[in-house]
Amino acid sequence: MSSRETIQHAPDVGLLMIPGDPAKDFSPGFAVFDDSVPALRAFVLDQLRKENIKPAVPRAKGGAVIPVRVGLVPRPDNDYDTRAVSVTAPPGHGGSVLDRHMGYLYSSALHVTSQSIRDLTEETGMPVGCHGWIELYDLEDDGRFYDDEDGEDEDDADWEPSRHELVSWAEQKAFGYGVGSVRVLLPERQTMRALVDAYLAARRQKTDRYTEKGPAPAGVEQGLRRALAERLAVRLRAGLSHRAAGGAWGRETERDRARRRRDAEARPLLHAWETYRSSPHGFRDLRAVTRSVFHHTRILVLDGSGVEVGQYHQPDGPLTLVDERVRAEALDALRAHGVDVDTPEDLVTLDGFPDAVVVADGDRWSIRLSKPGVSRDGLPEAGWFDPDSGTLTVYATSLAEPLTVLLRRHGMRPLLVTWGTPREEVERHNLRAAVAPAGISPVGRSSRVTAAAQRLIPEAHRHWLGAKPDDGEAPTARAGSLLPPLVDDAAENPYYRRALEALFGAPVDPAGRGPCRLCGRSSQSARPGLFYCHGCCALARNGVLRDTGADGAWTEAIVYALRRLAEIEFSGPPSLAQLDRVCVPFEDHTLVDEVMLCRFLVPRPGSALLSARPSRPARTWTEWLGHAGLLTDGVRTSMGTATTATDGHLCRSLFERHVDDFLHHRGVAHEPEPAYPRHPELNTTGLRADWRLADGTFVEALGLMTKEAYAAKVARKRELARHHGLRLVTVTAEDLGRLPEIFADWLPEDSAG
Repeated sequence: MSSRETIQHAPDVGLLMIPGDPAKDFSPGFAVFDDSVPALRAFVLDQLRKENIKPAVPRAKGGAVIPVRVGLVPRPDNDYDTRAVSVTAPPGHGGSVLDRHMGYLYSSALHVTSQSIRDLTEETGMPVGCHGWIELYDLEDDGRFYDDEDGEDEDDADWEPSRHELVSWAEQKAFGYGVGSVRVLLPERQTMRALVDAYLAARRQKTDRYTEKGPAPAGVEQGLRRALAERLAVRLRAGLSHRAAGGAWGRETERDRARRRRDAEARPLLHAWETYRSSPHGFRDLRAVTRSVFHHTRILVLDGSGVEVGQYHQPDGPLTLVDERVRAEALDALRAHGVDVDTPEDLVTLDGFPDAVVVADGDRWSIRLSKPGVSRDGLPEAGWFDPDSGTLTVYATSLAEPLTVLLRRHGMRPLLVTWGTPREEVERHNLRAAVAPAGISPVGRSSRVTAAAQRLIPEAHRHWLGAKPDDGEAPTARAGSLLPPLVDDAAENPYYRRALEALFGAPVDPAGRGPCRLCGRSSQSARPGLFYCHGCCALARNGVLRDTGADGAWTEAIVYALRRLAEIEFSGPPSLAQLDRVCVPFEDHTLVDEVMLCRFLVPRPGSALLSARPSRPARTWTEWLGHAGLLTDGVRTSMGTATTATDGHLCRSLFERHVDDFLHHRGVAHEPEPAYPRHPELNTTGLRADWRLADGTFVEALGLMTKEAYAAKVARKRELARHHGLRLVTVTAEDLGRLPEIFADWLPEDSAG
């Protein structure tokens, strides 16, 4: 593996060698098919000598490598991609380039190598090659190492070489290493182009010095043509013999069978997509938002429940979506957000799109077929697009047209559409996707709650307090112990203290340490005896469960938690903001534990994770309350959900009801809808406050300050109160967790919590 900086001829292998740096350059494998297995096996066995073993290079996966040099031959005769490049054994191994053919570079590497290698071979007439290595790994990493009894060789009588295993287990044991993949070393595209241009320029300059030119070396193209002609003659003779004997022209290869299988699987999709395009998408109230995390800014398109529907990739797109049917609405949302985005083409005419999503990560766009109940990362890949070269590669020929339409809707018009075989890792991913369980786990975060604490929740719902996102088993307490081992938990973490103080409305006692009442980890407290760790505080504020768009047993746990919180803490349906503050008597430690665990089971709308095709949209907070039966008297209006408070007062929104219920349960006398004093300029329409307290203080619940007319009316009320000397208390949704502090002057002395 040379580190030279120029292309040089290597006489010992008869190749013009492209230099490579293992620490910087690409090290891809290549596609091996049944017909290239014999040549690749012969090449690998020829290299398996102990003296060839070297320490592993930076990008190698195994513990050691065998450096090799291989040929790179342009194959314009390839039916699937005329840019194809064959990886061959060096000319010294004998035979034509077809006899030495070991596989094809993957399509993802062709934009790096294809044109440069073709220019180099056509102008010089010499074979081109590059460096690479054979990966070796420790035999103990293979499960068969432990299956062998007494070190005896496994019987390889039925073993046959394949593209998955070129060397038998017995041969690997005799060599002393496991044999992995063969990889080639390729510079990135600009470096490759510069190397070839520099070599050809120097060669032309050298050639111009001589008036007499020697005979050109035997060209690769001429050798390839001759080998192809010979192979064609052989296959014609064999085909005629097969035709005469059995009526068929020849033996079908595994590659042919795989292609036919993919084509057959794709054909029913075309009919299903017609139904998909004519049905409604179900997303509501799309809006665009800009979010920045650690200086990484993203422009997202969200629906009314806060679920991410798409992303606009800066600076110039594309706009990728979970459902292509919402593209027109998503573009309108981006423009309303101030993003200067144009419609790629006339979307009405581009109506033959598939039910698929585009994952535009890096310089390779993956096109994946949507499946009900499966997240984006688990979807099978149907093809990929190289935006640099404009090449679309599909895995089934019938998908070429709909995938082309999909890309055009993303603002890209493919210049070349080819058929290709998926890379090995893609094929494995697609096989897993075909048998993957249909459904996203409703568990968004791991929790570890002791058996004693779990008893506060009905048995039917305890499972969710110990589940993990991957449905594995969460760590639990040791047998016979109520608490797992104590560990320090973010003792100096300011985020931990901030979360603890927000939940309990008091400063953290820095000297107090104790086991978390829910999981046993070392914790601090903001109220005497109430120790909760950072992890449990985070779960109480964010929830363990998430909305997946498909109801199940987890939905019943949410309904239970919401009803229980309404019963023992809020005396009515809680608002989302109220969950940020614990509002039960702190002297009752068991009750505090219970309301903390109920918060674990309540999902926050922003945490929803839907599949590309959920059975229903994600629920908003109001819809969750309605689903739990807590809004039986609620009526949706333009101002919110009108409902009746616990004391019978009519409230125009849930926000107002939360404040009214707080005043009622804390024993604060309050009169609803009091009239402001008249004023010839400030109050000509009979303005009313939300409540008046016993001492004449007016209270306003400000819920629609983003609306200009509403904000103007509030300003008039403030000025009116100032003019008449009235005390005015205003409350916003962000203040719901601070109601005890805001109304401290009116709370009876014996008010708890």
